[in-house]
Order: sequence, then structure tokens, then C-alpha cells
Amino acid sequence: MYAYPIWLLLFFILPLTLLGILKFRALAKYKLVLAVVVIGCLGVAVPWDLLSVRDRIWYFTQPHIVGVWLLGLPLEEYVYIVFLGLLSSSVTVLLWERYGARQ
Repeated sequence: MYAYPIWLLLFFILPLTLLGILKFRALAKYKLVLAVVVIGCLGVAVPWDLLSVRDRIWYFTQPHIVGVWLLGLPLEEYVYIVFLGLLSSSVTVLLWERYGARQ
């Protein structure tokens, strides 16, 4: 029951929360970059998902989701899009801070 929210919690929300706690200062310097990534992810993924659901390429059903829908997609899908963008860009930023900024 509620497999999608549990999956999001384990693989996106918890890791991102830990990164935020442990590396807040490093990530805070890139808050504009992280915001642009999230906006870009939403701008690409939401239309993609809407088309895919409309064309029945994939679907979201109970009891795997909570059942709250926004603009044709379940709330969990927006959480997935935002947190995937934040997690991947946060890891990239931290790797850049650690290894890429050296010259």
C-alpha cells in the first residue's frame, strides 16, 4: 500500500535530507542553480508525463499512490520530479565543489 510514496521517501527524500543537513553551506551557495534545475525538470517532465498518461504509456493507480491529483498527475509524481532534480543536481554540485573546482 502506498508503494510510490514509500519509494520516494527511501530513495529521494531521506538522501536529500541527509545531504541538506550535512552539506547545507556548500549547497546554499548554489541555491539559484538548484532552483533553475527544478524549474527545468518540471518544465520538461510534467508535459512528458501528461502525454504519457494520456496516451496510456504509463499510469498511476490506487493503492500505490495516495490519490491526490494536481493538473492530471498524482502529487507523488511532482515530488519525484522535484526531488530527482534536486538530488542529482546536489550530488553534481558537491562533486564539483570537491573535485571540479581545482585548476
